Amino acid sequence: MMIIMMFLTLLFAHLLADYPLQGDFLANMKGKNHIVLATHAGIWTGTICTALWLMGLSVTPIDVAWLFVVHAVADYLKAKPVGFYKKLNPLGAGLAIDQLIHIGQIIVLLAYKVG
Repeated sequence: MMIIMMFLTLLFAHLLADYPLQGDFLANMKGKNHIVLATHAGIWTGTICTALWLMGLSVTPIDVAWLFVVHAVADYLKAKPVGFYKKLNPLGAGLAIDQLIHIGQIIVLLAYKVG
């Protein structure tokens, strides 16, 4: 039961950082400017790491780097769009894949930290 609550807490942190904390400017500019993309990925990573820390889980520099890089690359590919994202609806399948990547990060992180 505890792992479910940890997952839900991290899912909430993800949704908070990926939507209201991102805002329109970051959402619209992250595919056009690497600093904006890094800012969004940093906000998201910081929010997830803060939630981990508040739950009593350690956060290492490797955790921070992995969360940041995967999030930034996934968002860049979707926002630009690059590769298979060119053929996808950005608010349909493109968004679903992006969210699955980020939720996958949370699952992998929890499996590593708790499992």
